Amino acid sequence: MIAACPQCQTRYRLAREKIGPQGARIRCSQCQTIFRVQSPPDGAPPTPAEAKPSPLASAPQTSAPAPAPAPKLEPRPAPAAAPPPPPPPAPRPLPPLGRAIVAELDGDSAKAVTELLAKWRIESDVVADGAEALVRMFRAPPLLAILGADLPSLSGSRVAEIAQRATELAAVKLIRIATASDQTGTPGFDAEEMLEAADYPAGVAEILGRLGIGAKPSPEAPAPAAAAPRAKPAATPAPAAAPSAAPEAPKPAAKPAAAAPAARPTAPFVPSSDPAIAAAERLARIAVSDVILYNQEKFAAAAARGTAAKEMAGELGEARQHFNSRVAPSVRAERDFLVEELERRASVLKGA
Repeated sequence: MIAACPQCQTRYRLAREKIGPQGARIRCSQCQTIFRVQSPPDGAPPTPAEAKPSPLASAPQTSAPAPAPAPKLEPRPAPAAAPPPPPPPAPRPLPPLGRAIVAELDGDSAKAVTELLAKWRIESDVVADGAEALVRMFRAPPLLAILGADLPSLSGSRVAEIAQRATELAAVKLIRIATASDQTGTPGFDAEEMLEAADYPAGVAEILGRLGIGAKPSPEAPAPAAAAPRAKPAATPAPAAAPSAAPEAPKPAAKPAAAAPAARPTAPFVPSSDPAIAAAERLARIAVSDVILYNQEKFAAAAARGTAAKEMAGELGEARQHFNSRVAPSVRAERDFLVEELERRASVLKGA
């Protein structure tokens, strides 16, 4: 049999045997209305009873379609960082301007002087023996030879004499490091430049500049200092009205302070043209340098008082014995080389 919903007219097909004599209650699946269906008599079409809305029945509602789920967003990978630019190529080192043989027994001194020569673009060939230095000089004459003190096999003075007598080594510049215990070279055949042990190796740079060897390194520019923040000026209060007063008497002008006397310039040392006297002067400089090196505080105090020769007489005694054994009496009679050099060094220290 066919049953129709009295509310929305939705039709349903029902089996007759499922409807009893008292009828059946049907709930519309579309509008949820409950109505009763009576079983019609045999041979008659079924007639639905009047719909009786149930209190639980609700008004027809049109349900909105469920929103589609939001698409799942996959995290987008961050763009790959650009590779850093390649560092600029390191500047190519400048080629050396010459070669030097460094004959030095002390490893620390040899390292210090080779580093100094490298800044002047001079490559170094280091040896620790006087005879080996001479052999290398003859094999490949260098631009410069630095002969340290107390070399084995051949002393620095002997190496300098042989090199000065050899015509094939005439272009080699010689620097000899001498101490009071070192032997004095032959006059006229010693090294062109002598350097006291106290001034080695820093004094080599001055000699290089004087001889025009290598290239003087450019001084490094100091880093600019950060500017200090400028302080905000404080507000100036308004001046208060001051009571009238009698004008003050003018003060007498102060006398100008006397100018401090200028330091007397010390004349530079000029060696004698006589080879024998020049050798004595050189030995005196070396001996006095050793005395000052081991008595620095006493010498500085005596130089400040102007009594260096008197107070350092005892220290000069031992140096004088060595000096007299190396210098001929006729040369020593010229003047007191040791006292003269000591006073010269004292005047330089006092005028500095």
